[in-house]
Amino acid sequence: MLKWSRRAGPALKRRCTLFALGGLMVFSSAARAETLPLPGAVSAEARLERSQREGLWEKTLVVTFPETRRLLSTSDGLVDSRAAINHGAHPELWKRVSTRFNGRDGRGGKTYTDHTLGVTAARLGLTKADVAHMATAADMDNLAIVTRSHGPLTVTVLATAGAKSNAIRTGVDEGRYIEGAEPAGTINILVLSNVRLTDAALARALITVTEGKTAALEDLQVKSTYTPGAQATGTGTDSIIVVSGTRAPTASYTGGHSRIGELIGKATYSAVVESLGKQNGFFLPGSRRFADPPSALPKPSGHLRLALLHLDPTPGDIAANRAQIEAGVREAVRQGADWVVTPELAETGYNFAKRIGTDWIAPFPDTWMSTLAAIARDNKVALFIGFAERDARHHTLHNSVAVIDREGKILGAYRKQRVHGGAESWSVAGTDGHPFVVDGVPVGVLICADTYAPEPAARQREQGAALLIVPANWPPVDGMGPGDVWERRSRETGIPLVVINRTGSEPELDFTHGESAIAVAGRRQFSFSTPAGRMLLVDWNRADGFNPLTGAITPVPKGAP
Repeated sequence: MLKWSRRAGPALKRRCTLFALGGLMVFSSAARAETLPLPGAVSAEARLERSQREGLWEKTLVVTFPETRRLLSTSDGLVDSRAAINHGAHPELWKRVSTRFNGRDGRGGKTYTDHTLGVTAARLGLTKADVAHMATAADMDNLAIVTRSHGPLTVTVLATAGAKSNAIRTGVDEGRYIEGAEPAGTINILVLSNVRLTDAALARALITVTEGKTAALEDLQVKSTYTPGAQATGTGTDSIIVVSGTRAPTASYTGGHSRIGELIGKATYSAVVESLGKQNGFFLPGSRRFADPPSALPKPSGHLRLALLHLDPTPGDIAANRAQIEAGVREAVRQGADWVVTPELAETGYNFAKRIGTDWIAPFPDTWMSTLAAIARDNKVALFIGFAERDARHHTLHNSVAVIDREGKILGAYRKQRVHGGAESWSVAGTDGHPFVVDGVPVGVLICADTYAPEPAARQREQGAALLIVPANWPPVDGMGPGDVWERRSRETGIPLVVINRTGSEPELDFTHGESAIAVAGRRQFSFSTPAGRMLLVDWNRADGFNPLTGAITPVPKGAP
């Protein structure tokens, strides 16, 4: 065991840290480069280098210049450089290097960043002092490149953005770190100008960039991670690099009243909006509204129109299943739906885990869920979506239904309580759950086998539920049936059950004849089965009950990623 002396300790610690870091670097795969398009006016080349370290991705944006450029970097200061980089790595990799090299104080990533800077510079035939740098945990594949021009002026902004984990409101939120916070969220912005910028213009550009970024966050309605309801102005780890060009005229001012300041601000705004949409699913209000003209049948006053998506998901094809769900929501909006409900695990298919595992499941709510929230908001439609959930705090996995109201607010997720082994062994059983209030209606959610026993439905009734929504993956197989459990639960509770089952088949199970149904007061009032994905529309209110719309059984095509 090594014992640190006060005299030799720091140097020895540094050597051991570098040795450990070098050990980590051994497991980095060779970089693969992809050229990115930049306008010729900015006289720069950009490429995206991809590699893996310990099985986790690393992606580095590398921008090089044909000559030394004057630039201002929030990481490096005012310098003369031949290149600028934005290094991205998987969030789990940042966590590993942070804890491995300097304990758990959040500073280990600086050693990793410095090493990456040195490796990249060497690959370019440069020294570290020749390369300005930024770092992030955002995915570089969500990079936005935006160019704005006017007359002789051209500005290109390259931005990566993540604002879910550490968005802050400056002037309100607490700053807890003195030095070395890891890039958990991070909005990184690289600005390229074709014309020369004085040092004062470089400095003033930082204000213009920040104003453009903050305007984007405000219009996207991104809230502080730390102060509920407070509008975010940035994240705690944002970085900016502004690079001077070489052409005339020389700009000495880059504020909003100048033409070049206008270009910087507008390009920054657009790039941050685009990147946050790709990374986090934040979209401008109205930007995700479906353009199809409505063709809805008349709806009685005071009724809610429920679109029941009796879908055919493919096990493990996440992109196609998500596309199928969005296609169903789109058709439901055209038909005037107020609520859209999918089957259990509509996002994944039932037997997905044996095909693609569970490592891909992101903490809830993930980017796609945020995209659905924007769709819900912009189309005034509530969503009940069956999906695979990872608890953001405890990292447990659950078979869940997400509930999003018509304002785009993610109300939460209900977790299945009666989890089967085998196909559902990846998931952990949830607890009791509670009704979600949607359009003033307390809605209880159960999932498939949760209706086997009377207790889950009874608890929802005790908490005031007026309607039970039951997404299911229930094949009509002897011994697996639903039998008459839906009728019994509706009789015992006095609450209507709306069951949304699925169709199609997986190699393990055939759902082709599976039924979706509505049970009221012990009777199955309506049932529905189809060999292909379809949408059934039902109008409902508490006084008049349910009215399925004749002729409103609409095809929902299989999704295409």
